[in-house]
Amino acid sequence: MTIIERIKPLSSLPNQHFIRGWFQVVRAHYDSWRIGVKHRGISLDNLMCRGGDGDLFCAVLNDWDVGIGVEDTDLAHTGVKMMGTVPFMAIDLLTERGLDGRVAILYRHDLEAFIWVLIWAVCCYDNGKMVYTVPQGIHKWDVRDPVWCGKEKRTFLERDELIQPASDDWGTGVKLARHLLYFLAAQVHDRKAAVLARRRALLQDSGPGFSHQNMPHEQEGDDPERVWYEFWAYLERFKEVVPCIADFMPKDLRKAGDADDKQ
Repeated sequence: MTIIERIKPLSSLPNQHFIRGWFQVVRAHYDSWRIGVKHRGISLDNLMCRGGDGDLFCAVLNDWDVGIGVEDTDLAHTGVKMMGTVPFMAIDLLTERGLDGRVAILYRHDLEAFIWVLIWAVCCYDNGKMVYTVPQGIHKWDVRDPVWCGKEKRTFLERDELIQPASDDWGTGVKLARHLLYFLAAQVHDRKAAVLARRRALLQDSGPGFSHQNMPHEQEGDDPERVWYEFWAYLERFKEVVPCIADFMPKDLRKAGDADDKQ
């Protein structure tokens, strides 16, 4: 006899339950990544829950088909061709290099996907009901052209466009989504500035015949602990505006920050 557990979409819950479930899954995903079990396929359809008829429920991250385990060391920092859900994929992966598997899949890519999932849910759902099939104002995220979708998402960040919620009932959920959008924009800006600074230094140290075309492609290393700390350190500033942030704030966050300050 086969027993199949019955779970349902997290998006079927009331708005504030969805937010709490989202935080649950983000935390569980980080814990699994730290021990070497990496999902790499975050999408709204993969966020599920047990229960949910009342206030008690348990969020579940489903569908680990494209994930890798501790033993898959040869796949940890080199890509296979991307198989993610395009609207939620990290911008860095929605490029020719990323789609061909030439970009290392990092923890920050999955965290970014979670943020796009939250934005999508806030824009398309209201208390468990789908209101829009795609977010209003960002319908140009064409899944048939992943590279174009990546460019549109980058433009969306750079233009500081407002998120349009499916209803006013999202309340603090809209504020959370908007703050996380600014977090993504700041991260993209900081990484771009760091790359430009390194390239500028390399050009200065090289001979006269050296050019941008000669520069080797940089492979970024994975640093989930640093990304996790930066994520929560950013959110900590808004826990008065979005009260549920305090409920999920890691207890060791301050300790991690003190350790970084000493390095």
